[in-house]
Amino acid sequence: MDEDTIDKFSSQSVYYDHDGSEKTPLYAKNSNEKALLKLIVGFCMVFCIGLLFILLIQIHYGSKQLVPHGNVASDNDQCSQHGINVLKIGGNAVDAAITAALCNSVVLLHLSGLGGSGVIVVYDHRTGIGNTIDFRATHSSHNTIGVPGFLAGLFHAHIKYGILPWETLVEPSINLAKKGITVTNSLLEAIDQNTTKLVEDENLKRWLSTISNSSLGQIVKSPNGLIETLTSISLNGPIEFYKDMSRELKSILKPDDVISYQPLILPVLKQNFMNYCIITSNKGTGGPILLDVLSKMNNTKKYLEDLSLLNSFKSLGVNWNQNSGLQVSTTDAFDLYVTIISGLGSVFGSRILTNSGYILNNALGLNLKDRMINQTERVTSLHLPVVAVETGNICGRRLISGAADVRDGTQLLLSMLKTDPQNILSVNNIPRFHLKNNDVEIEYPNNITKQFSKLLSNFGFSLSEATLPYPTSNIIQKVGDRSVAFSDSRGSGKSYTL
Repeated sequence: MDEDTIDKFSSQSVYYDHDGSEKTPLYAKNSNEKALLKLIVGFCMVFCIGLLFILLIQIHYGSKQLVPHGNVASDNDQCSQHGINVLKIGGNAVDAAITAALCNSVVLLHLSGLGGSGVIVVYDHRTGIGNTIDFRATHSSHNTIGVPGFLAGLFHAHIKYGILPWETLVEPSINLAKKGITVTNSLLEAIDQNTTKLVEDENLKRWLSTISNSSLGQIVKSPNGLIETLTSISLNGPIEFYKDMSRELKSILKPDDVISYQPLILPVLKQNFMNYCIITSNKGTGGPILLDVLSKMNNTKKYLEDLSLLNSFKSLGVNWNQNSGLQVSTTDAFDLYVTIISGLGSVFGSRILTNSGYILNNALGLNLKDRMINQTERVTSLHLPVVAVETGNICGRRLISGAADVRDGTQLLLSMLKTDPQNILSVNNIPRFHLKNNDVEIEYPNNITKQFSKLLSNFGFSLSEATLPYPTSNIIQKVGDRSVAFSDSRGSGKSYTL
């Protein structure tokens, strides 16, 4: 290459000439065109960076595409939505479950709340490891009321598994309490029952009188003291709550019993049934009862199966009344499955509304045996959280649900396992029966065949219509990467998939 050629290719007139040339990448004939071209390039760069940023946000927080990011199923539309919002901002299934359970305890305080107890199952499907967080009521000085473990249980789940700050999980409940409580069918049905006529507590009488004069969907004021209590819980966790309870309820519960309350952490129980691994809660709950009943099931014809189930439940004896409560199911993108059962014992619990705005349980009153024995252990419960996983296939069918009473939960589980995954929504329409000794209460009695009714009568069971409100169970089903969540049609809930 000669010297003239080298000068030609290295000359600033090619790449750096003030006026530019056609070989210049950003060629322009004059300064105005150059400025315009630079503006266009700058705009394109900003647009591309902004688009990339938006796509990253959508990937992390956005709605599901092919693979769901999580599910929340509960007894209240707003509470399920708050649970989903927690998943959207980076929380996991435990965060979502705590948020929904706290929220439900505000809007459905006749079934659950700060004065109640319960149990949580947290199951990591990818590792196969699960734990039971047991926050059942403990014995104290009262014949029917136990020391409530609801808040301590949720807070412990937050410490062990949660991601988001505790205040974030409590905030929706505070906002709902400030807004007021929407009157639901469940609440009106509960008030219509004869049990509310036995209310002697003045706080609860006043609040129920407000509800009785309200219509479905109307918003009524939260019980006095509830907003302040929830605000304190948000700031201080359970410590101040139990201190305040020990002072307020010292005539009912021993202060030392209240302040010393701690939840129990136990492994889950597992047992194979059909082609599923059944995962449930540990001793003192409905979990061991479920596994015992399943081992005795007659899985031949439908009627014989129902009869076998009824006879198995008769082994509980005459001591057990129906356990009421609420159930929440959640999942997240990391296959963490959570089911929470919480309750006051029966509907309206002890029928005592504290000055702090929550109803106390009657956990001891549900089990006559527990009332007669001065035990140091926790009060036995029929609460049943349950996860069913298809064996031999990690991407197979998975079911997350539960019930406040093992007798309801067992019927639900059998219905789900024997229903085609494509028709899972149909389990909402299957009536359940409530059993105490030989008395069988039937939901939706018009849906029961005369043949089945006659069979039960022939075996000595007395039939009647079940009392409202009917207990609810909320379900999540996953098959592969597809999931469906739905709330029980017996309640007023709504479920969401992110």
